[in-house]
Amino acid sequence: MRPTVSDAPTRVLDSSVWIEHLAGGLLADRCTPYLLVERDVVTPVLVLYEVYRWTLRHVGEQAAMEVVGNMEATRFAPADVTTAVIAVQVSAEHGLAAADAMIYATAKLHRCELVTADADFRGLPGVVLVEAAG
Repeated sequence: MRPTVSDAPTRVLDSSVWIEHLAGGLLADRCTPYLLVERDVVTPVLVLYEVYRWTLRHVGEQAAMEVVGNMEATRFAPADVTTAVIAVQVSAEHGLAAADAMIYATAKLHRCELVTADADFRGLPGVVLVEAAG
């Protein structure tokens, strides 16, 4: 069954959003609402890697597996040739590191906004930067 427009994912969540939420960081209250409707989320496999790795290191294996279980409610986006080529282009154009470029390229390919707490994305088209109030 093909998704309708209202069922189509609308955002990519950067690892920083997931980690702020999980860690109860300073921006957790601002990040958490983006995680509430998981079917609206496209998850690059690189984000899965980064979040799983962080959770495993800081919280433990059981919590890391629970996070993976929660992320499975989203739609995973593999890294493929097209993603890599677009990542190189956006990296060159915007000075993004490789991982950030892959995540941003995934958002562009899926026509989603990118929600992030990472200031490296500041000012890029299609990016919602979660910041402290004020």
